[in-house]
Amino acid sequence: MPYSSSGSASERSVWWVGDNRLFTDAYSPEPSSIDTEYYARSESVVSVPARGTETPTTQGKMPGFSGCPSPEVQYKIESASPETTKYIALRMYESMKRHGLRDEANKAFRREEIEIEEVKEGEVEVTKKSEELMGMEYLLKDGFVSYLRDMARITPPIPQQVVRFSSIKYSRKFEISGDGYETFGNKVLGCLVGPLKSLLHRKNSTQLQILNGVDGYVMPGSMTLLLGPPGSGKSSLLEILAGRVEKTKGSVLEGVVMYNDKYAYEIRLSRLIAYVSGYLNKHIPFLSVRETLEFARDCTQGLRPENFTPQMRKFFAHALVEGQDPFLEYVLEILSLKQIEHKLTGEAISDIDRQKLTTAELALGTYSVMLYDQPFSGSDPATTYDLVDTIRTISRIQQSSAVMALTQLSQEAFDLFDRVILLGNGHVLFQGPRQDAVPYFANLGYIKPSYIESGEFLEDIVAGDGLQYMAQAASPLTLDELVVCYRASDHYQDVMRIVYGEDMKHTYWVEREPGLGLSLKTPSKYKLSVSAEPRQETELVVAKLSAKVGHSGGIESTGRVQMGDVVTAISINDEEMQYLSVGTQRIQRERASHVYSMLKHARGHVRLQVERYKDEVIVLGVYAGTLFYNLGGQYTQQRMNSVRALGFVSTMSIMLMNLVQLPLYMLQRPVFYKHRAQRFFRASSYMVAHCIVNLPQTLIEALVYTICIYFLAGLSLAGNGALIFEYLALLFLVAYFGSSVFFFLSAISSIPEVGNAFAGLVVSIFLLFSGFVIYPSNIPPYWKWLTYLNPIRWANVSFCSLQFTKGYTDPCSNYLGQLPFCDQFPTMTVGKAYLTFNELSEDAGRTWLPYAILLGWIVVANLLALLGLKKIEYTGTSQSLPQLKKTPLISNYKEETENSSHSLSSNKERSDNSGSFRYAKPRNPLPGYGMMNDGGVENWIEEFRVDLERNMLGIPVEPVIIVFVDLSFTRYENRTKESTSVFDTITGYAKPGNMLALLGGSKTRQTTLLKCLAGRVPSGGRLTGDLRANGFELGATFSRLTGYVEKLDAHQPYLSVRESLQFSAGLRLDQSISSMSRRIHVELVLNQLGLMLYANQLVGSLRDATGKTFEIAKKITIAVELAGNPSILFLEEPISGLDTAGTSTILRILSQVSDSGRVVIATLTHPNTRALSFFDQALILTQEGFQGYFGPIGFNCNSLLDYFTSIPKVPQHFVSETPVSFVMGALGLGIKKRGTPLVDFAKTYRTGPLHEINNKEISSIKRSTKNRILKGVHSTYPTTYSRQAGLVLLRTHRFLWRNVQYTYGRLTGCVMIGLLMGSLYFQIKYNDIHGVTSRTLYIYMQVILIGVISANNIIPQIGTDRLVYFREKRAGMYLPIFYPVSWAVVEIPYFFIATLAVVGIGNSMAGIGTGSTSNFLVYWMALFMFTLCVTYFGMMLIFLAPVPTLAAFAVSIVTSMWVSASGVVVVLSDIRFYKWMYWTNPFQFAMNVLTSISFYCDTEQCGSDCRCPQLPDGSYVWERLERVRGLSQERIDKDIMTLAGMCLLFASLAFLFFVVLKHNSPPSA
Repeated sequence: MPYSSSGSASERSVWWVGDNRLFTDAYSPEPSSIDTEYYARSESVVSVPARGTETPTTQGKMPGFSGCPSPEVQYKIESASPETTKYIALRMYESMKRHGLRDEANKAFRREEIEIEEVKEGEVEVTKKSEELMGMEYLLKDGFVSYLRDMARITPPIPQQVVRFSSIKYSRKFEISGDGYETFGNKVLGCLVGPLKSLLHRKNSTQLQILNGVDGYVMPGSMTLLLGPPGSGKSSLLEILAGRVEKTKGSVLEGVVMYNDKYAYEIRLSRLIAYVSGYLNKHIPFLSVRETLEFARDCTQGLRPENFTPQMRKFFAHALVEGQDPFLEYVLEILSLKQIEHKLTGEAISDIDRQKLTTAELALGTYSVMLYDQPFSGSDPATTYDLVDTIRTISRIQQSSAVMALTQLSQEAFDLFDRVILLGNGHVLFQGPRQDAVPYFANLGYIKPSYIESGEFLEDIVAGDGLQYMAQAASPLTLDELVVCYRASDHYQDVMRIVYGEDMKHTYWVEREPGLGLSLKTPSKYKLSVSAEPRQETELVVAKLSAKVGHSGGIESTGRVQMGDVVTAISINDEEMQYLSVGTQRIQRERASHVYSMLKHARGHVRLQVERYKDEVIVLGVYAGTLFYNLGGQYTQQRMNSVRALGFVSTMSIMLMNLVQLPLYMLQRPVFYKHRAQRFFRASSYMVAHCIVNLPQTLIEALVYTICIYFLAGLSLAGNGALIFEYLALLFLVAYFGSSVFFFLSAISSIPEVGNAFAGLVVSIFLLFSGFVIYPSNIPPYWKWLTYLNPIRWANVSFCSLQFTKGYTDPCSNYLGQLPFCDQFPTMTVGKAYLTFNELSEDAGRTWLPYAILLGWIVVANLLALLGLKKIEYTGTSQSLPQLKKTPLISNYKEETENSSHSLSSNKERSDNSGSFRYAKPRNPLPGYGMMNDGGVENWIEEFRVDLERNMLGIPVEPVIIVFVDLSFTRYENRTKESTSVFDTITGYAKPGNMLALLGGSKTRQTTLLKCLAGRVPSGGRLTGDLRANGFELGATFSRLTGYVEKLDAHQPYLSVRESLQFSAGLRLDQSISSMSRRIHVELVLNQLGLMLYANQLVGSLRDATGKTFEIAKKITIAVELAGNPSILFLEEPISGLDTAGTSTILRILSQVSDSGRVVIATLTHPNTRALSFFDQALILTQEGFQGYFGPIGFNCNSLLDYFTSIPKVPQHFVSETPVSFVMGALGLGIKKRGTPLVDFAKTYRTGPLHEINNKEISSIKRSTKNRILKGVHSTYPTTYSRQAGLVLLRTHRFLWRNVQYTYGRLTGCVMIGLLMGSLYFQIKYNDIHGVTSRTLYIYMQVILIGVISANNIIPQIGTDRLVYFREKRAGMYLPIFYPVSWAVVEIPYFFIATLAVVGIGNSMAGIGTGSTSNFLVYWMALFMFTLCVTYFGMMLIFLAPVPTLAAFAVSIVTSMWVSASGVVVVLSDIRFYKWMYWTNPFQFAMNVLTSISFYCDTEQCGSDCRCPQLPDGSYVWERLERVRGLSQERIDKDIMTLAGMCLLFASLAFLFFVVLKHNSPPSA
């Protein structure tokens, strides 16, 4: 409806500032197709001023104002004569040269000449150059933003979602246990007394409120920052918005979440929401970057090139001709992934590139809302800025929204967001525009200093650390008072208006929109005439848009403004938003009129909030074939038994080969969880894809195995070779069934240990009831049902039926007296008689049944796997979610937080000159130890210190001064023989009590320099220069005086915090220090680091104690190094990944460490001003690795700032820019300002006075340390080898004792195997050959199950703490060989118990090997020795193989060979090519010992009353076994000694491989 008019056109005035000139003109508004609800209240339209109309006063206040010409000046320049323009240009040229910008001036004025020359040459050359660009290069020639805007105009839009959430309350129940952590001992004890204890003892729990009444909204096209300290509820809120939190028995969730007009439970969130967390930053390691993104595109992108419209095909023609997907290519370009697109996503790419890849996956999708929960943890601020900027660009173009919870946020990244939600203890403390957050708290008395970044400022206030920012007359507010203040503000009222509004509206925030005209209007819904009530219900609406191309919908605005949009809030000159739609109608009318009047005279920057209504296998095959070589078709019972055994060996081997896939499936599971959460596909699609992809792999395995074994074994070729294909089909189904079962186990197992335990149990059941190891007549009635359900048994039945019915067709009458079964069934063929004798004939008639059962089991296994994938998800605990273990811990933690806040506030100083604030270094009365809370504690600590000195129990810190002159490091490439300079001619020093920060350059240059200073020179390079400590060159003594805190917090998870420090102190402190002094030193370090509350907590469980996971982990890493009492502490990125409070805590601790007389040297990447102010000196590298600065930092970085601002040609420093941002930007290393610097800072430093001052200081240090004597050392390690071995053994013992998933799980598995086998073979008699065979095969199966499971279980465990070992080896804590030795020794008692459970339960029930106590003990010892042997073999392979997967594959192959060549399935007399393997086979030696113990009977001394068991034909059982199997009772002692020798051999080889092979050493830098 057109606007109604009153008055003539000449009376209508327009104030127009956005076009950079003022004029008065008549204006006739055009009809609006969008706004049909309004009648004009006034015909006057006032335009919104744009950038460039600011007054000089306003310009001085605006951040980052670049001094653009005013509209008046610009108008004069545009209308000036050619002579005037030439004069002005010459003046500008001379001015630029005077200020050191000669090159820039030449470039600026020469550019125009070049352009003129090109125009004169004509358009032919230009056209030729454009044609040289192909594909996406041509489309991107005008830049990304231009390309994206053009693309957005022709591509279908993503469905926009307005997310509104109200009254969100979320609480969880936590069990409070006072029993501490679980161990192997109390777990076993709990099985005995646990049920009784659970009846008498009630569980104590507490309900923890995580979110408490959270309201808010997320608008399309907007970027929302979620801020708050750890434990504030950020992660929980994001998970609730993503629909990942449901009501459970232990949690309570209340509130409403709406997407547009639908409740969350009414819609399916697939395709709408993408949720990304740090722990989901995983990818399939076997795909390249491009393949990963192509997979993401195919799963999520609704529009593919083949579905393009004609208009799109025309626009993307250049890319389509080259076969490129435009969407994929621009994502690769914008995230700088093009150069690594063909690299695998495993270890081939860096963590930063992996984070970019996760972002790229989302960018290719059609998500309306993207939720990020700390996705860039560990990234440097520059990388975080790039990724956030990319996400903002995508959000603007696609009109999707993003909500991000980030830590260590730079000011530049903070300024990219549109809105801020500030959480504290589950409450919202502020929600509104990002620009209003700081002014809002300024009105409450919290003044942000210029050097403090906004995110840091806000988090400090929420964390209770806001006293440092309080104005003179203001008083600090508690958390509850901050909540009350927020709910009384206009920000809250406007949020509630939108959240609880009846109509859904789209809200946009508009900035830098020139040419925007506003008018006062009256809504028609009030039914009031304009003339009758000219002042009622007025609203400010958009009445005109700029006609200029590209002047609408800038990157700073969250949406494109349209005619008729209602302005609900406005900000002029970066003041706090004035909301026009809150309060009573009278207040709204007055505010709108007031703002309208102000706009007529406004100059400066205007922000608007507007809204509108929405309309809307080869090795095993060859081996088995040659082992069973030509045994088929021969009419002897022994060889027919071997053919029958071949079926069992084939099915067992092909199934065990698929066991290797279990860890691979579990490795890919987190990627599946991520893709499922991002709605790439349904779980059913993933399941179907797995089934299809598994078909060719399984078919190849079965085909190769069949070809290798069938002809070598001489199996039947009856039916023109049809049996070959039936055998192939049978093996294929068995292999596919095994893969499906292990895939199902990977879906339901929480950790690899549980998966291995389940796999061992399942394999045991399938093999035990396979019909080979026990005759059906010997199976107890209560287990027969499982026999008929076992698919492996049906596979063996099918194999035997095919081979014997069609391969042995001679009549039995020809073999009477030769084959015992032919004597019983003389009228049958040999094959059928054999089947009948072995109780296989009843099931052999239905040839289709085995295939049907195998297919049925495959379907059932895959359906169960699908159910597990849908219903079960095992993820890591959210880092921000507060969790309780013990009530005292949390209460003490809260007290500690409050005390630290009060002590913190007492350590703040206020500068009278600048009005700024700064952290003062807390000087502790006890050097090197804890921070005090009150005078009483300080006095007590001081008395304690005096007592230590009096009794000489304290450990003094040896002062060390480190000096380095002209240090240079060059790295050499072995392949290309090229050399690269990492850093060059670095000079400086570090004194005791000082903190030195290494800045600039790149992370690689910083870290390499730090390692060289610490004496850890990376391999593959050469260090030159002079590096001395106390005047001496670095040596073994220096390594004992240093502590190196690596960026990776790698610790033994099953040690307590105190034990971790005791382990470090025990190995690093000198032998002369008494044990009491060591213990006291550890306690003091715990107190100093604030870890006393967690001292008895296991390191691996600290993530459940509080939300401060990263901070506690970093404290432990520092404490472990301080336990060695170093004189110099080196730290790699000590504040990376920490929030503001955690950063301050860690730096205060390092300040105390420095005050104790130690040197602290740390690398920092883009630190904020407050963090850098903790340090005394800074060494800054340039981009090329030269030294750009070495000197003091000063109060609030003033000294550093003064140095760089004093250098000519350096850009001007603005007050709103922090010192660190300015310095890094000047160096070309800034977060936003990156490139070639204008000044050669290395040359400036070398020729400046500061360099001379530093050289004089270094000369003075050298003179003062000339006569010092450095204490020498006589051994490589501080402690004796015996003490090293003892401590490492104790550490590994604690690891296994407390790792109940592994040790107790193994014991449980052994008990279940014992019960299963004992009940299956329960008291089988010697009545016939069936009973004897079954009893002997009991031992065979026992050896197989124990051996294979033990060899496989050690593989995932041995590498769990390898990163810890790498850190300890770099620190030189102990002899490397003690690490594998400790594993070999500590496993012994657990195998003692496990084998005792198997023998004690299984053998006792079966009556095997229990004839006497001595027999039982020898049987037990032999089985224990065998188990130890195969375990050491697995350990040897894990140290031999570069990757665990390869070791698992090798274990599977070798154990299968050993099982086959153990003299059971193929007796020794029939083994042709592998007799050497028989005599080097631990399975064979174990079988001889165990079978001889169980069945030996001295038949030579038997009389008429001989009790030796006999067969029905009168022969003795032992003589029969001795003759057929080649057993010997006399070999028992020798075989046990042989097993012991093989244990020593495998263990020794494991130790040798561990020490010698390169992949077992820490990776070089």
